[in-house]
Amino acid sequence: MSLFSRPRSLLAHSVLWVMLPFVVLTTGLVIAAVAIYQQSVTSLIVDRDRQVAHLAAASVSEGLHGYERVLTTLAGNAAIHSSSATARKKAIESAGSALSAFNAGVLAADLNGQTLTAVPVSVTTILPDVARQDYFQTVLSNHAPAFSHVFTSPVSGEPMIVIAVPITGDNDMLSGVLLGAVDLRDSTLDDLVKNIIVGYNGEAYLVGQRGTVIYHPNPAVIGTDYSNRPSVAQVEMGFSGGLVWQAPDGRRYVDGYAPIRLAGWGLIVQESWDQAAAPTQAHFILLTFIALTATGIATAVLWLGVRQITTPVQVMAGQTSRLAAGDTVEPVGGSGIAEFDALARAFNHMAAQIATYRAGLRRYVGAITDSQEEERLRISRELHDETVQSLMAVGRRIELHQASEDDPRRRAQLEELHTMVDATVDGVRQISRDLRPLILDDLGLVPALRMLVRGQREGEGAVPSVRLDVTGTPVQLTPVQELALYRITQEALNNVRRHAHATSVSVTLAFQIHAVQLDVTDDGRGFTLPTEIAELAQTGHFGLMGIQERVWAAGGTLVVNAGQDRGVHISVMIPVDY
Repeated sequence: MSLFSRPRSLLAHSVLWVMLPFVVLTTGLVIAAVAIYQQSVTSLIVDRDRQVAHLAAASVSEGLHGYERVLTTLAGNAAIHSSSATARKKAIESAGSALSAFNAGVLAADLNGQTLTAVPVSVTTILPDVARQDYFQTVLSNHAPAFSHVFTSPVSGEPMIVIAVPITGDNDMLSGVLLGAVDLRDSTLDDLVKNIIVGYNGEAYLVGQRGTVIYHPNPAVIGTDYSNRPSVAQVEMGFSGGLVWQAPDGRRYVDGYAPIRLAGWGLIVQESWDQAAAPTQAHFILLTFIALTATGIATAVLWLGVRQITTPVQVMAGQTSRLAAGDTVEPVGGSGIAEFDALARAFNHMAAQIATYRAGLRRYVGAITDSQEEERLRISRELHDETVQSLMAVGRRIELHQASEDDPRRRAQLEELHTMVDATVDGVRQISRDLRPLILDDLGLVPALRMLVRGQREGEGAVPSVRLDVTGTPVQLTPVQELALYRITQEALNNVRRHAHATSVSVTLAFQIHAVQLDVTDDGRGFTLPTEIAELAQTGHFGLMGIQERVWAAGGTLVVNAGQDRGVHISVMIPVDY
């Protein structure tokens, strides 16, 4: 019987109140440990990328300071303050490689935004109407360098930025603005970012003040709007930190971000979460395996401990049920637990006493049964040999008087008397057969059962359909066994006639190799079978108890299946020794 079919058993309670809380607790601890481990790994990876972004942003800021210092140094050149366009141009051209970062050109403008000098001249086309630009107005307002947003060159269509510094004279009066234009697709700005190492296969990129990409390892991305990314949105607000986010395609990324306050830009370092977490996955799997294995081993040990306690109790409960049902039980062995061993010894002693009592009771019942059978045999023979013969003699005398009587009225009376005597003879013969069927002694069990079955179709409470099936090769049974099988069949059929209201009864006698099996099945209204057949005695029903006693006396086993409105099936198995 499974655990779930016995919710009130000791094993079920042990599982419910001991094992289940333990498994839930340990599983919760494993899940919590795994979650903490994952959170710690995530925190470490995010913190690493945050620090990388912070250091990289500081490096880029220093590089931009270099760009700014180049322009500021040039703006401080006396030639830039000269009224001679040639001198200004020569000063710019003489800067040479120092201005190589400004690959789109350098332009000097007055306070009204008019171009004073442009090297090369084409930069004026790239930077038209500078007086209206935010960076130009910022320089005029703050007398400090300013960086432009990323914009598209009207000439090449490429993304560009402008760095603007003030031009001041000897008296520190603002006299103009020096602007350096940078073509982002062909600039040295990437030298500040491309050497940043981000994990195993990460990348670093710069975004401008409006979330536009200023630099990216993939040149095709430069100028793309990344303002919808969470890290870009954070860095635009001047925050630094790190986060894990999921792209629309479902892939997860780890970002570290830091602002570059000098230019109002932001630096983002990004790597795939799968690649970033890959080195820890082996440890994670190992940790999970160890935790689950430990939980499984602990659960198995606890289960074995619970079974060590519950198994002896279940064995004893089963033996107790068998003992209560009248079956023979084996002594209960020791379990190694002192309390259970003491209980087992007490149970074994009790079982031995009950077995002794039952053996004596069965011998007594057997002796009574034998005495009854002997008395039945004696009465049956007396009825058959004396009473029936006397009645037949009376019937013969009535026939003689009837033959010599001339009065019709008296002849009718004698005929009626003769009929009564014949009926009495039949009744006495039936009583004789019921007490002890002589055919059982003369012809054996099978003919006696056939006569018994045939009689069930006659008289009060007769069953319309009763059949006997004999299978196997009949063997010679002992008189005790034959009598037991006959009486069991007789009692079963009498119960059907009295109580079942059945329309059909099947009697099957099967001769097997080492046993003979008797089955009696009816389609009557049945009854509710109690837990123990002995309980039927409390309600005055002794039929099944009598059958059980006869089965026990013959050394056999009895199985009864019954239910309300589904008939009764009685199966008897008696061992046969050849």
